[in-house]
Amino acid sequence: MRVRTTIALAMLVALAGCGDTDDPSPTPGTGSPSSSTTASSAGGPEGAAPSGGPIDAPAVAEPVVALLEWDDTGVEAGTRYVKGPEWEALGAKDSSSVELNRDGDSVAIAAGGGRTISEVLMSTAWAVVVRQDKAETAPSEVAVVDLATGEQRDLVTPAPASGGSWALTGGDLYYPTYGDDRAYCLATNALADSNGEDGWCAPARSGWSGLTASEHGVGMMTFDDARPVACRTVNLLDGSGVPQPIDGPKDCTGWDVAATPAGALWSEVPKPRRQEEAHFYASADGTYFDLGPGTTGSALPCGDSVFFVRDPQGDDEPARLMRWTPEHTLEVAYESTSVGNAFLGEPACGGGVLTLSSFGEQGDELVWASVS
Repeated sequence: MRVRTTIALAMLVALAGCGDTDDPSPTPGTGSPSSSTTASSAGGPEGAAPSGGPIDAPAVAEPVVALLEWDDTGVEAGTRYVKGPEWEALGAKDSSSVELNRDGDSVAIAAGGGRTISEVLMSTAWAVVVRQDKAETAPSEVAVVDLATGEQRDLVTPAPASGGSWALTGGDLYYPTYGDDRAYCLATNALADSNGEDGWCAPARSGWSGLTASEHGVGMMTFDDARPVACRTVNLLDGSGVPQPIDGPKDCTGWDVAATPAGALWSEVPKPRRQEEAHFYASADGTYFDLGPGTTGSALPCGDSVFFVRDPQGDDEPARLMRWTPEHTLEVAYESTSVGNAFLGEPACGGGVLTLSSFGEQGDELVWASVS
């Protein structure tokens, strides 16, 4: 059995004027809010989507088992692997290279001297490979591949920061860059025309991480450098690209966040010394849902839904991949064969195709499934 790699995000603090980074310390939280209502997974009257509860008493969303059609990738679990509708990306074990393949077409990308592959992102039309400086002193180098032609080019501007959080949706790439006085900023690049722009910058002595992106919006966590604990806020970008806190999360406890068709999904960390353990919630049409426990850093938009990982909740329970659907229902999309001592890796999405590593005493696997 492998030692589990913590999924929780590494939170990068930007200190304006010096560019130093640090990890914010744990943030105190409270238990789950009481709930007096339960959201039916079968829908409301005449097939309408379930309605949630008020903000201070979200309806409990009872999960139903609706497993996706999973196929074995033939790749060792834990390997950097992203599958799309046509292409697949396979990383070397030592993160020194990535190879993109499609029915006889192949594009090989090497990290290069002093660099490592830190991100592999894929949409239906594009693949993005980030080559990070191992010393984290030089900007990242980024290869962009047009999946229609297999042509490769470098992302030039804005210059990426080293490391940080990245997200790709359609042909739009979101990533960190440095602004004036080393401010930590959000950059965007429209890959079709190589149109890159600087965006919002974190205020002095604060930072951001945890990017998610889909057709419904872009989410991020922002945080300050307060000690002994940092205050974390989960946000969605508004029309001008400025993060706006969402309604629902308790102050300073948020972690994951993703936009949905009718609201947002987010997580809160109730126990400051157990940052890998989160409780997930969602909003939809002005009502609120309690989605139950999950793993920090695992929220992922893919296809029409948002997914997150749930560890076994008992010795006889499997690890599960949970799915929050546009119909306001919570589904179990994957269950591990192993129970108790089992866990899932961080899921990846490539143009509506999920890939997922599963580990346990009954065997490991790396599987894929299309999301409708």
